[in-house]
Amino acid sequence: MTRTEHSVFALSPDKNGVHHFHDGAWIRAGGPADRLFGGGGGLVATSPGGGDVHRYLNTPDTWERIGGPGATFAVTRGGIFGLAPDRSGVYAYTGSPGSWTRIGGPASEIYGGGWGLVATGPGSGDLFHYLGSPDTWVRIGEPGVTFAVTDESVYGLSANPVGGGVYRYDGQGTSWTRIGGPAGRIHGGGWGLAATDPVSGDLFGFQYVGPEDDPEISPGTWRQVGGPGAAFSVGYETIFGLSTNPVGGGVYRYDGQDTSWTRIGGPADSLTAALWWST
Repeated sequence: MTRTEHSVFALSPDKNGVHHFHDGAWIRAGGPADRLFGGGGGLVATSPGGGDVHRYLNTPDTWERIGGPGATFAVTRGGIFGLAPDRSGVYAYTGSPGSWTRIGGPASEIYGGGWGLVATGPGSGDLFHYLGSPDTWVRIGEPGVTFAVTDESVYGLSANPVGGGVYRYDGQGTSWTRIGGPAGRIHGGGWGLAATDPVSGDLFGFQYVGPEDDPEISPGTWRQVGGPGAAFSVGYETIFGLSTNPVGGGVYRYDGQDTSWTRIGGPADSLTAALWWST
């Protein structure tokens, strides 16, 4: 029997340990590591120094090297994706250690989530959606400051003016709808979208409800869910954050109501929400 859990992983302040929050306690998963990337396909981490990427096999201290260095990585339900160190191509992990397939050309950045994989063009900054076959991408939007992917769509922070508004992709062509005002950062995941106020740093959450769900209510609503944080990661059921005082001073989990959070761990360098499973 397989048990799955949408949880959070944190990297210790000295980067010597990766820890997993499970059943109310922290379990050392491995380490050292440089960067963590999580999502519906699990957890991957880059090694310090060389930058090789390793996949966590969901048992403490059991990791598998799956590839060399990359500029960045994205984990979705559909797989693990990487951007070449010189950003000359986008690659997909085949599932066999060391084997990656080139699926796209040069990109500035890649973003992944339940909805899929998107990438920004290196010259224009336009946004492209990967359709599942090598070199098969479709342009879906213009440049943005940053993007975030949830289970139901992709969101962007407008570039003109910088951070001037939050937009949601309508699902067809290059049509987007403005759903919010200025923001500092946006974060996406199964729970929905989270955005920080550009001045106060307070965190606001947006959970989309389409007409197919309930035609009597608005397509989505914003509500304040917390104060400032050093970092946030949106999981399937909730949001995780790192406190700002001191920076990275504690790991917190959103309780789901108002602006209430519970401290679940001590200091950390970074954190990421990811799917974990056991047999």
